[in-house]
Amino acid sequence: MPEFIVFAVSLTAMLFGADWLGNAATYIAKKLSLPRILIGATIVSLATTIPEIVIATISGASDVPSLGIGTAFGSPIVNIGLIFGILLLFSKIEINKAAYIRTIQFLLIVLALVFIFSVGGHLSQLAGAVLITFGFAYLVVEFVIGKHEESFLESLETRFTRLINFFSARENYHQIFYLITGSLLLFGGGYFLVGSATALADILGVPQIIIGVLAIAFGTSLPEAFTAINSIIRKRLQLAAGNLFGASILDLTIAAGVASVFGGASIDTRGLYLTVTTTAVITLIGLFSIFGKISPKILGGLLIIVYFVFVFWFAGLEF
Repeated sequence: MPEFIVFAVSLTAMLFGADWLGNAATYIAKKLSLPRILIGATIVSLATTIPEIVIATISGASDVPSLGIGTAFGSPIVNIGLIFGILLLFSKIEINKAAYIRTIQFLLIVLALVFIFSVGGHLSQLAGAVLITFGFAYLVVEFVIGKHEESFLESLETRFTRLINFFSARENYHQIFYLITGSLLLFGGGYFLVGSATALADILGVPQIIIGVLAIAFGTSLPEAFTAINSIIRKRLQLAAGNLFGASILDLTIAAGVASVFGGASIDTRGLYLTVTTTAVITLIGLFSIFGKISPKILGGLLIIVYFVFVFWFAGLEF
């Protein structure tokens, strides 16, 4: 099936592109001596969400917003239900409680906004714009709150000099290459992924949102899954679990907003209720993991069970 091959190749290109772009952007930011909090709260968080944002942008511009909406709604469930569940089940996680609780509070607020905006079965352009604004506001708040960790006030002359020195050093050229190539792979792969996913939905006779929620959302979360497995194998105890929740916030705000801002997006209310409810449930389960009242392994197993129940339930809905 040619469409399936195009789908697989496009998804692979997007994953490589996002990895190269994210690594190169982080490297350049460090070379320019940007504060760690700025790198962590913006560049890294955005890098992990770039595939979903690109898919949302292309699908919205191509008048198939349901693909982007499905991907944006499905990715948080993969991140928290499956990947965070695996982390809890197979490793010991040390979490910054204050940042973790703050992120979960943001996520619950976002879920409420998404539900309110979509309850009528349609996510309007205005609602999309509000979600995008809220997503960037979250990044700004994270930066402002964590700013005390490292001073951001550096002289403009020094920053400009570092920028010139960076582009003058030959050893940095390969990072510029990865930055440009990663961007091309990401957007090129996204363009063909949306087209092939639309064709697959027609061939299989399923709604595009199912392809987005179940297939593309899982595919774009593979890097996080591999990172989790690698962390378990290497027995790294300090894992940035909060990043999974932060990425989920950006999925539901920037990615979902971009998908609908072009011309609005229709959303089946049953799928909406199931997705929002599942995300809220697994988010609350994740919150219990920091209080020590219930074994993390039990919570991890429960998250994974909820994820697979959602997959089979959502796949069985008649849209």
